[in-house]
Amino acid sequence: MSAVRMMQEEKILKIDFAQEDACAEVLPRSHIISSYHAKWDGIRLDIHQQPAHETPEHLPQQHIISMSLTHRLTKAERVLDGRFQYENIFNGDIAIIPANTHHISRWASDAEFILLSLEPAFFNRITLESIDLKDVEIKPHFAAPEPLIQQISLALKSELESDGLSSKIYIESLTTTLCIHLLKHHSVTSNKVLELSNDKGLSPRKLRQALGYIHENLAKDLTLAEIAAVVGMSMYHFSRLFKQSTGSAPHQYVMNCRIAKAKKLLTGTEKTIEQVSEQVGFQSQSHFTNVFRKFMGITPKAYREQVKI
Repeated sequence: MSAVRMMQEEKILKIDFAQEDACAEVLPRSHIISSYHAKWDGIRLDIHQQPAHETPEHLPQQHIISMSLTHRLTKAERVLDGRFQYENIFNGDIAIIPANTHHISRWASDAEFILLSLEPAFFNRITLESIDLKDVEIKPHFAAPEPLIQQISLALKSELESDGLSSKIYIESLTTTLCIHLLKHHSVTSNKVLELSNDKGLSPRKLRQALGYIHENLAKDLTLAEIAAVVGMSMYHFSRLFKQSTGSAPHQYVMNCRIAKAKKLLTGTEKTIEQVSEQVGFQSQSHFTNVFRKFMGITPKAYREQVKI
């Protein structure tokens, strides 16, 4: 590399989006909501409201996914990996800036958007677990509709806004699904991704081990990684085979078990609602009440009163 090129590279900002207020180096304002303190594994979500602005040229150390939340057409310009493009960005449109990719964006008006920061180490781990392939690279992607990534982003946003006490297993499931989608549809080696096998699910022994561990540890904030480790499998393969065996994704099964146990405790014991919420793995009574209402249509207190009539 020439001395001039080296000097140019040194001037470009290298941004570590794992740092609490890293966006302040490239955006006029700080985020308005962030998952930073929730310490999600492998991914971070920030919600921004920014005025018209231009970012300096920078290199993110994480894979960055931007999703527009603005309910009107927003005009922007973007330089991504040396390519320039005018963008007409609509609500829900997705842009992907892979780690260590040169990036500049110019926004003609104020905008609201989500920034997801995906750790390359997490993505690489999922890649190795799913297809045993190294050196997979994510392709840059100018703003355009991407329904599945939009759905995942909104689900993560919803979890963050539900008082920040989201289930780790659900966040891991969403992040793993995002990684697999990027691998299949936004990877330079996407044509090498193996098709799903015709496995019929977990073996009876592994299924018993997984279900036993879940039922014995409902009071914990279970993670997908630890349940998969019990049966000696990767998160990706365990999730896929578990769903084939049970008809439910692991996080759905765990939540169903928690609600079922909560119903028994509410009607068969005199435990307080706070005690019930702790015993079935919720970090706060308010979070338990919100989830219970979504499943049952009424609050835990109303359910207890209704059943006792």
